[in-house]
Amino acid sequence: MRHVSVFFSLALLLVFGSLSLGWQAATPKAQALQITATPSGGRLGLPTNTPRPSRTPTEAPPPTITPTPAPLIARLCLDCNRVRLRNTPGTAGEILTVLDPTAQLTVIGRTADNQWLQVLVAPGVTRGWMSALFARLPDLSPIPAERLNALPVEGVAVEASPTPTSAFTASVPPWLTGISSRTRAIYLRGQQLGNRRNVFSKIGDSITASPQFLYPIGFGQYDLGSYGSLSNVIGFFSQVNARAGNSFANQSLAAVSGWTADKLLTPGFAYPEICGADTPLVCEYKQVKPAIALIMIGTNDSGSGFTDVYANQLRQIVEISLEMGVIPVLSTIPPKNFDENQEQRVQAWNSVIRAIAAQYEVPLWDYHANMVGLPNRGMSSDGLHPSAPPDGAAGRFTPENLQYGYTMRNLNALQVLDALLRTVMY
Repeated sequence: MRHVSVFFSLALLLVFGSLSLGWQAATPKAQALQITATPSGGRLGLPTNTPRPSRTPTEAPPPTITPTPAPLIARLCLDCNRVRLRNTPGTAGEILTVLDPTAQLTVIGRTADNQWLQVLVAPGVTRGWMSALFARLPDLSPIPAERLNALPVEGVAVEASPTPTSAFTASVPPWLTGISSRTRAIYLRGQQLGNRRNVFSKIGDSITASPQFLYPIGFGQYDLGSYGSLSNVIGFFSQVNARAGNSFANQSLAAVSGWTADKLLTPGFAYPEICGADTPLVCEYKQVKPAIALIMIGTNDSGSGFTDVYANQLRQIVEISLEMGVIPVLSTIPPKNFDENQEQRVQAWNSVIRAIAAQYEVPLWDYHANMVGLPNRGMSSDGLHPSAPPDGAAGRFTPENLQYGYTMRNLNALQVLDALLRTVMY
């Protein structure tokens, strides 16, 4: 029995010795994993994190994430209609549709000069290009330049040439814009309606009705000086009577001192013995059947009127001209030498004129731009009408006489007619 007890004791020693050796062998591995018991007793903790070393100077920085800009939602300006959506930027682009004034626009691209915008039009989303001139934020405020500059440049504007390229090589003055293939289309429609190719009309107020404006040309009282090439356009438009004389000397039925734009649109307002119940504008076009109308109205309107009312009336004047196949050449109004308030109103009216010329894609004659560099800004002592040279010869294009407003206007008018004759009326 004693031998059995000894044997059993030896066996126990061997077992506990093996367990002790196994525990000691496992301990370094546990330490390597840094496994520790939790204070709550029994659960093993997770491996501790080792701090990452700082980025070395040669290591590339982590990429920056640029936030996606919010969509630029826009609409048409409040009084904008007949705004064209084109398949490419510029007037050469094919017209896809005329935008509904209430359409919601999402601007997705632009040209580099921010003059044309690529838009998505809802509902029934259509993609196309429109002139930036007519785009506004939803609250009708102008779109800030920084918002436009954040958009990608998606195209280059191409303007429509009025004729095959070779026919447009002769220079067109930089202050005369908007002559395009659309201008020729207006002319061709007018020819189909029976308008006369070598006749033009004068539309406006006292600055147009003045005997200083184009009458000297019509009566042969002119000296072209270095502008001798304009003799061709004088001869062309002097061939026939417009109504009571050639186009230069004809007394217009739609140009009277003191008139505002509404007078042109008032039925039976003037010359009832000739016009009956027709408006002066329609009567002039019916009686004269012109191919072109030189239109400058707004000096009297800008004295105390409202731009939105004037804009609506000027659009009607343009639309009547287009309907009757007459090329409307819109002219900016000259400066006023009164006070800052009146000067600001002139600028506001000229902004309307420029916008409507662009909206309808018709020629724009920037007479104001040609006046501001002249002595007294080309205006007479009354501050309201253009100045005339001391000798009264507003048809003599010498350097001295071209310092006066009416002489400048006569030269400009001939240059406008010449450009249209060369590039559109072939």
